Amino acid sequence: MLRLTLLTTAILLSTSTYAAQPTTKIKSINVSDTARIVGGQESSQNGRPYQASVQGTDGYHFCGGSIVASDMILTAAHCLEGVNGENPNMQVRVGTNKLSGNEGETIAVAKTYTNQEYPNLSKDVAILKLEKAITHQNTQIVNLVDQSFVDANIQAGTALTVSGWGTLSSGGQSPDKLMEVSVPFVTNEVCNSSEAYGGQVQDTEMCAGLKEGGKDSCQGDSGGPLVFEKNNEYYQVGVVSWGDGCAAENKYGVYGDVAKLRTWIDSAMSGNEPVSGLAGGDNNGGGDYADATFIAFQEQVSYTVDEEQLQLVLDVPEGVKVMYIATTGGEGDVDITAERTASAPEFNDEGRAGKKTNRWDNWDDWGDYWDMPVSFFSSETQGNDETIIIEAPEAGEWVISLSQFSDFSDVELTIFVH
Repeated sequence: MLRLTLLTTAILLSTSTYAAQPTTKIKSINVSDTARIVGGQESSQNGRPYQASVQGTDGYHFCGGSIVASDMILTAAHCLEGVNGENPNMQVRVGTNKLSGNEGETIAVAKTYTNQEYPNLSKDVAILKLEKAITHQNTQIVNLVDQSFVDANIQAGTALTVSGWGTLSSGGQSPDKLMEVSVPFVTNEVCNSSEAYGGQVQDTEMCAGLKEGGKDSCQGDSGGPLVFEKNNEYYQVGVVSWGDGCAAENKYGVYGDVAKLRTWIDSAMSGNEPVSGLAGGDNNGGGDYADATFIAFQEQVSYTVDEEQLQLVLDVPEGVKVMYIATTGGEGDVDITAERTASAPEFNDEGRAGKKTNRWDNWDDWGDYWDMPVSFFSSETQGNDETIIIEAPEAGEWVISLSQFSDFSDVELTIFVH
């Protein structure tokens, strides 16, 4: 599953679209005051000077990247689906850890070089050539590693840092604060084990994360940098590429391996590769950048029977492939339900249903409401390990409810929509 528009650690609220694609939103929430990023932290001001935001020309962030030359950005090939390499209609923003306001420097992308062996050989890298050189004082070129550097410095468990932008409040539309998380390097042997990816990870890819999960690059910032720090220098070892879910047990983050892809990267930076985007989209020079729409949420919740019921209301658009809801851990006993219901008609002052259109003025029209489809799913096992998976959920409002019959505490609630 490709990771677009945002990096977080574990699961968070996010959208990953461009050009007015519909997004899943949390409309209301009675769980906690905020939806927090799990396992990571906000980057310090100018703490990641090599970080870039890859954007549409309207400033909408859709992928991450890293500064690899004064006029070049390294990102993921899959970020350029539907992009015309000669007329990419894109820009990058650098020199800031905030996407709001006017901080940093914004530069148009002149052309793109995309590794055409993606996805068959999983060479998920691309180079963006900028219209002019970066001059902002809070920027820095990241060092790209080669295999000799990796062999000398990186081994199983070595701490690496991945960074990108993530929504920090429920229903937020635009990423703003740069986030980062430390994840350990994982060998391809472990990453390809039967309990992990079972041989799917190729030689041009590398992995990082925890066996037990909880820290990861997630549904986002595809193209963002995975770096190793040594003697106050930054060395990029990976490019955010893909993963199965988000920070799940035995499901590590998978990255393009910079050392293994270094020959192609150097060739593209020298202008020796063909100018190109990636097949897909309308390829009209604008790109749609919208491989998928995501929203996810993870929060530890507790409840006692004298409190208000814990619920979330999701506004799910057309085209969603799967909705995943689960609880685990903690104490007590919790059940979960997911229900999609039609909105009931509203009454006017005369007690008849209707508003501006008077759609419901005729009582017979109530039949339209009662005939609308209603979807209800539940998981009611003993304990707190509950799971609901809804394939192709109907568009509309979905109410996610936690049970009221018993106390529970420190239960981890996860919701993921793709």
